[in-house]
Amino acid sequence: MAAPLNRIYIAVSLDGCIATADGGVSWLDSYQSEDFGYDEFVATVGTIVMGRATYDQVLGFGDWPYVGKRCIVVTSQPLAGPPDDTVAFQGSVADLVASLPTGGDGGVWVMGGASLIQAFLEMGAVDVMELFVMPVLLGGGLRLFDVMTRQQPLSLASTHAYPSGVVKLTYALQRVSPAIS
Repeated sequence: MAAPLNRIYIAVSLDGCIATADGGVSWLDSYQSEDFGYDEFVATVGTIVMGRATYDQVLGFGDWPYVGKRCIVVTSQPLAGPPDDTVAFQGSVADLVASLPTGGDGGVWVMGGASLIQAFLEMGAVDVMELFVMPVLLGGGLRLFDVMTRQQPLSLASTHAYPSGVVKLTYALQRVSPAIS
C-alpha cells in the first residue's frame, strides 16, 4: 500500500520565521480575515502530526479545532486529558513515519513546529510543502529552516498572490532516503 501524502501547510515571515522568539504567532492576526483555503486543506487531512509546543499552543487558543481528526503529538511527556483521537508519540521520527496510516483516510499534515518539520524533511518524508509567505519581517524568531544536514530539491508546483501581499508557494518534493549521520 502506498505511503500517505505528507504535507506541510504553514505561514512564514519573509525572513523565514514561523513564530517570534517566545513562540508567539500574534503577528499573523492581521491576516485572519483573508481566506487562504485553510478549511479546504484541513478537509483533505486525516492525520495531524505536531510537536508538544505546538499542541500546547493550540490548546491555549480555546476549543480544540481538530475534532474528528487523528492527532499525534510528538512528546517525551504524557498528555493530560487530551482531546478525542489525540495520542502522544514518544518514539523516533523514523518510527513515526513508518507508523503513519496508509490508504484512504486522508493525508498527513506535518503541522509543526520547525524541528518536527525539519525532521520529516531529513527523513525524506514530505511530499508537498505549502508555504504562505507573509509580508512582514520579524527580525528574528523561530526559523522554519534552521539547520538542515543536506540539500532538498524542490519543484515549484504553483504560486498564488493574495490581495494582502501574502504569496502562497506550493512545492512538490520527491521522497528520498533519510540522511545518514
